[in-house]
Amino acid sequence: MSTRPAGGRRAELLARLQQAAQRSTTDGILFHQAVADRVGLHVTDLRCLNLLSQAGPLTAGELGQQTGLGTTGAVTRMVDRLERAGYVRRAVDPRDRRRVIIRPVPERLAELAPHYQGMAAAWGELLARYSDQELEVFLELFDRLHELSRRQLAELARGR
Repeated sequence: MSTRPAGGRRAELLARLQQAAQRSTTDGILFHQAVADRVGLHVTDLRCLNLLSQAGPLTAGELGQQTGLGTTGAVTRMVDRLERAGYVRRAVDPRDRRRVIIRPVPERLAELAPHYQGMAAAWGELLARYSDQELEVFLELFDRLHELSRRQLAELARGR
């Protein structure tokens, strides 16, 4: 890892990389919004479904924390929308009956997959051009960006 001062060519590269990251983030938001519009959901609803498809059932509190929804009311409204649309089911936590577990409905989640197939195929074709070593660098970068984002979100939540 280089610790060179940011000047000249390096400063230009860092600025271009920051612009590219911002553009890529915006592109991702726009893509997910377009999918949400197509299936009649909010983009936050899709984020929730993505979490549930990866992590499995979560409590309403866990969903709120991981989606960044600030109030229990916002989480309840999101879960209400997803339940009405048939994407999730509420269940009482057998270990603590005061808690509600949100379970995804796999058949309904499967209906979302076609909206992502084109992007997934294009992503696979693009990444096929890179070596395993380059992919490892990308993976490290994305992992670090994820942790950076989580820290920055926590700072915002604390009001800083």
